[in-house]
Amino acid sequence: MKNIAVEKKEYFLAIVDAVCYWLGYQNKIGRKQLIHEASLRYPIADIITAKGISINRLVLEYLHPLFYSKKIDLVILEKDILLNSVDNIQKNVKEVFEFKLAKYNTGKRYTEEHQRVFDDIVRLAYFNLWENKECYFLMCGEFEDFKTFFVGQGNAIIEKNGKNSISVKRSESSMNKNELGGWKPNGIYKDWFDFRLNESKEKKFHINDHSTWGLINFQKNYKKRENIDKEFINHLTIKTTCLGITPLSHEKTRTHAAGIWKIEAL
Repeated sequence: MKNIAVEKKEYFLAIVDAVCYWLGYQNKIGRKQLIHEASLRYPIADIITAKGISINRLVLEYLHPLFYSKKIDLVILEKDILLNSVDNIQKNVKEVFEFKLAKYNTGKRYTEEHQRVFDDIVRLAYFNLWENKECYFLMCGEFEDFKTFFVGQGNAIIEKNGKNSISVKRSESSMNKNELGGWKPNGIYKDWFDFRLNESKEKKFHINDHSTWGLINFQKNYKKRENIDKEFINHLTIKTTCLGITPLSHEKTRTHAAGIWKIEAL
């Protein structure tokens, strides 16, 4: 008899590994400059179908059913349907995924990239709140970028070479210390995400938290579709649960790292 809980755990860990191996391969064959968030959907779709989900249940870059001019990175449907029917797709959405690449600006507070990460999480939270669907957020990138700019471990030396050129080098002391334990979050996302497997964080966001950033900016830039009879709320409590993450102990053997979190609105 199949253990559904074990299968689900292996499913998300497999997604994390697939993304890391694919990013590493692209880097090795000299295609680093061509890697974009949109390209992440292909290795993720590949591993999802390899885990037994029919390719006819996957929709990539799906036009968002809640917000105008927005798309969802990947949608898994309840069953095989005719993909030329928008109504059929919308009625049969089961799981929703959003992807992000960790980069230098990911770790800078109140920037456009910080807002983009926030927007992805809030979009997923509203999808969970209004549609009661399973929602997931994946962050990935080069190991050092993931560790420094997303986790905020702060052990990298950031060097600015000229106006726009930025390089990141590991300090020898950080490499030695990190072998002994797990992730040590200390960045701008430490209250948003837990970096331990199966652990959760709850964070309440309020529209008055910041005058130009966060919920106030989200509500300004996101327009609901006419058929949505729900209203934005001025405070939103979001729960994130870590379902899969690259262990910090793999720092010397992996070129990339990734994590995936379930997103829920409370």
